[in-house]
Amino acid sequence: MSKLPTSGLPEQHRDSCSHILRFVPSLNLAVLKARPREDKQLLLWYCLRAIDTTGRGVLDQEQAVRILKTAFGYQRQTVYKHLGKGDSVYWRRHTTRKCETIIILYSLLRVAQHLQADIRGRERFIELPASMLPPSRQVQARRALLYNTGAYKPLAAHHNYPISRRSLEEKTGIEARQQRRYDQIMDVQGRPVRQPTFAYYRDRGTFKLKSLVRLVEMERGLVLTRQLPNRYRTLCSGGSRGLLPKVARILTVGDQSFNRGEATSTTDRLRRYYRGFQYFLRAALRGQVTEGYYPSRTSDRKYILGVIQ
Repeated sequence: MSKLPTSGLPEQHRDSCSHILRFVPSLNLAVLKARPREDKQLLLWYCLRAIDTTGRGVLDQEQAVRILKTAFGYQRQTVYKHLGKGDSVYWRRHTTRKCETIIILYSLLRVAQHLQADIRGRERFIELPASMLPPSRQVQARRALLYNTGAYKPLAAHHNYPISRRSLEEKTGIEARQQRRYDQIMDVQGRPVRQPTFAYYRDRGTFKLKSLVRLVEMERGLVLTRQLPNRYRTLCSGGSRGLLPKVARILTVGDQSFNRGEATSTTDRLRRYYRGFQYFLRAALRGQVTEGYYPSRTSDRKYILGVIQ
């Protein structure tokens, strides 16, 4: 197969097409919770790793700054400012005998230990082309991107359960109000992240599916609704696991692995959504849950309410 010609493309477009950012969801969530904020330095570390196509972890500073300016939407002075703040944390700058400055990138394990991130063995990289990265002056848009790729799964993922704002807050440490702000930024860019889901239950007498009606308290009073917590998705595509399982084994302390289902905190892992009735029944027999939802056979957007007494 012949390659597409790139001689007629602008230099910025050619550079951005050849670089792929690979986000680690656990690192994104950890850096958004960290104080003081280090999201700018982490994002620059992602970009430098994307530039390092050989995997040596060593980059020429002047060449890296030029690529960051043409392909990743950075300003030259912004790059040097972030390089200074992230020095000895995400990378180390070294001057050679020829008076050339090089950037030595720190490993994924070292950055995860610094941020105290809890990487899971089943976690995958989230990939994003450099052309889709907002400019460096759009700080909130870049933070929204880090949150989107850290908290949500790709739409094509096998397990994409409904999830609530409260469970997201327990998992990410980000308040529901700030979550809505991040989602609104992504929606403005024409990339919706929310998908509504609806619940159905099986009538014990007729064994037919009926819609579940819930009472929701709002400002104007109680309102009837059939909608469950929404599905939230990331605009990026899922990648391979790479070194994440190995890093997870090193970082794992005790039983801190998340169960499949709704995102929960490390202290409360009771699942609410299941792959099917058998998974729900197994959890109920083990005494882990007495009520839960599992998908309907007719539609993957509808969930059946199951109750074990």
